[in-house]
Amino acid sequence: MDPTTRAVLAVCMRWIHIASVVTLIGGFIYARFVLTPALGSLAGAEREAVHKRAVQSFRPLLYAALVFLIGSGAYNYLTKGSYPPHYHMWMGIKLLLVLHIVVSAIPYALLNWEEARFRRRELNIAISGLIVIAIAAYLRFLSST
Repeated sequence: MDPTTRAVLAVCMRWIHIASVVTLIGGFIYARFVLTPALGSLAGAEREAVHKRAVQSFRPLLYAALVFLIGSGAYNYLTKGSYPPHYHMWMGIKLLLVLHIVVSAIPYALLNWEEARFRRRELNIAISGLIVIAIAAYLRFLSST
């Protein structure tokens, strides 16, 4: 593969990875800190119906973001030229948190409504996602020094 094609592919995969993270984590931050409080003003059955519609609308984005995130992340990791000291340790921690997000996000889209469980799951995914982003920034710093 020529260098220009490799560069374009690398930039595209990085963009896909970042866009997927923004979609996934941003969706859960929105759900937990905007949608859930807004639903608090609705009656029980109406709140449940609106929440179910929101989850159904988010489901295709959620699945697409997970597939693109895992695919682009694997590509980015496997095509990296070299790894500085401590990189693998932090990457392992990051991947464990990503596993937590994936294992929590898929049932989120499939479960029946139970308000307390959904709020807890949204918060857990949002916190884990923000920690993953912080670790990714640190890994980027390690790679550039």
